[in-house]
Amino acid sequence: MKFKKVIITGGSRGIGKTLVDHFLKEKCEVHVVARVEKNKSTDPNLHFHSVDLSVLKKTEEFADSFLREHGIPDLLVNNAGSGAFYDWGNFPESEIYNQMNLLFSSPVLLCRKFAPLMFKQQKGIIVNISSLATLYPVPYMPIYNAGKSALSSYTRSMILEFDKFPKFLDLVIGDVCTDFNNEAAKSKQDNWSERMQVAWRQIERQLSTSPKPSVIGKEIIRIINNDNSGLFYLGSLFHRLIYPFLFRLLSFPIVKKVLHNRYFS
Repeated sequence: MKFKKVIITGGSRGIGKTLVDHFLKEKCEVHVVARVEKNKSTDPNLHFHSVDLSVLKKTEEFADSFLREHGIPDLLVNNAGSGAFYDWGNFPESEIYNQMNLLFSSPVLLCRKFAPLMFKQQKGIIVNISSLATLYPVPYMPIYNAGKSALSSYTRSMILEFDKFPKFLDLVIGDVCTDFNNEAAKSKQDNWSERMQVAWRQIERQLSTSPKPSVIGKEIIRIINNDNSGLFYLGSLFHRLIYPFLFRLLSFPIVKKVLHNRYFS
């Protein structure tokens, strides 16, 4: 499917960068929204917008200026995200706001700006990148888990509200081998309890053995090209099929026990 104008948040690295590269090859006009431009390009179809999406005023200003200068996008991919790893007693209040704004409020504001206009012109796709953490929360990352869960729930509401256009895609993705852990905000490891250290080692193992962004990017593009709204699980075989099936099958006390054994044993 050919798109004229594409917006990808968090397009400087990881999955976002894979999607940017793909749509540039398709000769689309690609707009990357991120705080820092990490991979400068001379491609005339690439446009970088320096926006801190954890600040809602900046998000609204970007959306308004984009509409004035470029019009309505054909594809919006809300991909930007980051983690924060703290024990709850020391979780910074600033990180609570930053995480919820970045993971939930800013994507919702962008949808609010663009979805009604896509509806009027009867075309357009909005992709919201969620996480398997909506089913299986990651310890010491409660706001990440909550933000992704809220975004997923919101997207499914939009699928009900917009019958045909825009298409809304709720992409629930398992671990991906990126620098996500390195970029996550966290307290000094010298202050971590033994329990936190054990959990972090498992989180690191999960990431290192997960699919690469290029693999997930191809799956995302395939789903976008199918041109259907819906909920989709992506990642390894376990992430796509087995873990979602087990979540529906098992009671929460069993899920809790499994997660406890996984992260703290």
